Amino acid sequence: MNNIHIGYSNDVIIDMINGEYALYLRKSRADLEAEAKGEGETLARHEKMLIELARRYGFSIGKIYREIVSGESIESRPVVQELLRDVESGRWKGVLVVEVERLARGDTMDQGRVAKSFKFSDTKIITPIKIYDPNDEFDEEYFEFGLFMSRREYKVINRRLQRGRVASVKEGKYVGSVAPYGYDRMKIDKDKGFTLKKNEEEAQIVEKIFNMYAYNDISINEVAEQLNSGGYKPRKANEWTISAIKDILSNPVYIGKLRWNSRKVVKEYKNGKITNTRPRNTEYILCDGLHEPIIDLQTWQVVQEKRSKNTPAVVHNNTVQNPLVGIVYCSKCGKKMQRRPYKAKGVPDTLMCPNKHCDNISAKLCIVEEKIISSLKEWLKNYHIDYGEYVDEIKSKKKTILEDNIKNLNKELEIQNKKLANVYDFFEEGTYSREMFSERCSLITATITNIKSNIEEFEKQIELEIKKEEGKKTIIPKIENVLDLYSNLQTAEEKNLLLKTVVKRIEYLKTKKAIKKDSDPTDFELDIYPNIG
Repeated sequence: MNNIHIGYSNDVIIDMINGEYALYLRKSRADLEAEAKGEGETLARHEKMLIELARRYGFSIGKIYREIVSGESIESRPVVQELLRDVESGRWKGVLVVEVERLARGDTMDQGRVAKSFKFSDTKIITPIKIYDPNDEFDEEYFEFGLFMSRREYKVINRRLQRGRVASVKEGKYVGSVAPYGYDRMKIDKDKGFTLKKNEEEAQIVEKIFNMYAYNDISINEVAEQLNSGGYKPRKANEWTISAIKDILSNPVYIGKLRWNSRKVVKEYKNGKITNTRPRNTEYILCDGLHEPIIDLQTWQVVQEKRSKNTPAVVHNNTVQNPLVGIVYCSKCGKKMQRRPYKAKGVPDTLMCPNKHCDNISAKLCIVEEKIISSLKEWLKNYHIDYGEYVDEIKSKKKTILEDNIKNLNKELEIQNKKLANVYDFFEEGTYSREMFSERCSLITATITNIKSNIEEFEKQIELEIKKEEGKKTIIPKIENVLDLYSNLQTAEEKNLLLKTVVKRIEYLKTKKAIKKDSDPTDFELDIYPNIG
């Protein structure tokens, strides 16, 4: 670490000192394995290493980006997305990272995004062994080759891990990260891997669930209701649901079996985005586990036979059939409103709250849809009237206050930087001992870090205000576009995607039932939150 090859002249390094730098920290799979062996917390070690590197070359660190989630693609890593946005805006002179592979391990599209972000913004990548200039032909080639090798290594490691997991399952070991309800995860004595140990309190509830359903003439819904009324609680949620009971009744782990790959992750490319789905897989692994069963085989068979008779044949259709899906929420309990279809011909679908304890009354889906469109028309009409007044008030009071706060903090930052310079002078003159120097440095540095953090927060708030202002300007043509196109669209999915361009959230409330024939079908309230940033 003492002899670091940079590959640049002194003039270049001096030029690089001007400007602010960022640190990017991310754990790899190898880091997690090393931590499990007791080698210390990875991000802390890497942060110390990179700060020492920055101090050695006199780089000023403006921000530290810490990625604590592990993801294959940029889309699943929010911190690296933030870093790339800041890099693309030219915020940083360079980014310090332990190795270039930490930036992108995804496919060629992800690697290209990273390479372009650094190249077009002329942002350097500084590692302990080399400084990469993305606009240098040889460095660019070296950088791209490093990302390619990283991706290849990831695939090799992933295949090895998958083979290891399958082998462990076949040995009866539990490879999941969270134990199913009724069990605790336990390290196997004198062997690698984990198994399951009965959680006595939860296991009693599992037995109760199986016995209630198997030996009583009740439905799964009634099982859930009896558990909730009896004060029994699931591990995390506030109450038992039908889906939670179904999962327990269909899980062979309770008869001492292990099931693997029954819900494999499948990637789908839809609407310009890669999404992960987990469809049911009939070709899964089922084998004996090392753990003790909670349910006897006879009870299990009774339950499965009863479920097979009571389970209706459902045709799973992944096509969006509700134009308001993911947009309308219940204003009473906050749950997403759902479409309820009817088998009888001519009976229109309704929009209802899925929470059985909520008394928010449902309404016809088509009427809610019509009212949303008419509300957008009315909102647009009023907005056109008030728009001229809005343009004259671009700088809000809130924005002015934030700007004043930043000015004051920058003045305080100058004072603290002068204090830090004085501490170094006093140390060199011998006025301060090493202990005093270290103590004073730590205090002032902490104050500077706090001030910079506050400045950054205020700048983000100003950015948000600007985005809102711009959003208000740009939403007018967007709403006009929605109103022009909406009635001509053929599918619910197209309508849903179009609505989401202008609407962030809609809250629905209906308190009176339509008992009489001449009752107003539009007697409900909608709070519409436009998508303006």
